[in-house]
Amino acid sequence: MDIDPRLEEIDDSLYRVAVRALIVSNSRVLAVKESDGDDWWAIPGGGVDYGESLKDCLLREITEEVGVAAGSVSSDFRIVYYNIGKVVNGVPRMNIFFKVSIPEEEITKTEHVEKWEWFTNEEFMELGLNSSYDKAELAQIIFA
Repeated sequence: MDIDPRLEEIDDSLYRVAVRALIVSNSRVLAVKESDGDDWWAIPGGGVDYGESLKDCLLREITEEVGVAAGSVSSDFRIVYYNIGKVVNGVPRMNIFFKVSIPEEEITKTEHVEKWEWFTNEEFMELGLNSSYDKAELAQIIFA
């Protein structure tokens, strides 16, 4: 990959960009605990790879984390929320959220996720959630 070396001089403008799938069913949102050793819950999703579109990344992450094939994912792929600027483990973060529907019966365990669960608004507000996004702001989007 041929990356401009000047990027090292402007590190305060670089972010790890991730897409996240807000999957809601019966007034509950799906959250995952990834297998990477972090102790927090997260909204399914992950980092955009170089050259990858947001849509392709979202579909890939859903398959990797909850085992649902891209063809079973329903979304208008319109951004419903984003946040920029929180730093987690020394990495500045940007998260882009999309509302997504998937068939619950197709969710399966994957190697990327230790476990997944559905949470009501009240339960969601009590979660130890990934600190790169604001729980209260997300709850307003999810449970509106």
